[in-house]
Amino acid sequence: EGALTTDTVSLRSIAKPEATANAFVVLTTNATKTLTLTGEHHLPVGAACCSSLKKAKDVAVGDLVWAAGAGAKAIAQTVTATSATKAAGLHSPVLSSGSFPVVDGIVTSFDSFEKVTLAKYGLAPLLAACKATGTCETFRNMFFTY
Repeated sequence: EGALTTDTVSLRSIAKPEATANAFVVLTTNATKTLTLTGEHHLPVGAACCSSLKKAKDVAVGDLVWAAGAGAKAIAQTVTATSATKAAGLHSPVLSSGSFPVVDGIVTSFDSFEKVTLAKYGLAPLLAACKATGTCETFRNMFFTY
């Protein structure tokens, strides 16, 4: 809905600063915000925040993306340039309540709507259960290997 909020980064997140990839996409907006991400990373695009997702590799000049604005609402920005680059670091913050992470000022999504919805309704209770039983590392290794 475009309202900015806070959430908790979950154990489902990816953080591999040492990883490199040849296929990073660089998006620049009319407000001179720049976001570098893999082509498979999702972004909310379109006239309304967070109702339509595209993979970064499919975002085109002229598409509307969403940025953290002053106050508690996301604001639309137009993509003015796209390019490719090689970079280091693979990061994907998966938020426990299914919120959309803001990366470098731009609203992103850690996955498809289906997986974001699953996180919204099921991840927090699952994480609470694994913390209570001391099985989070086992759970992570069984289900979230990359």
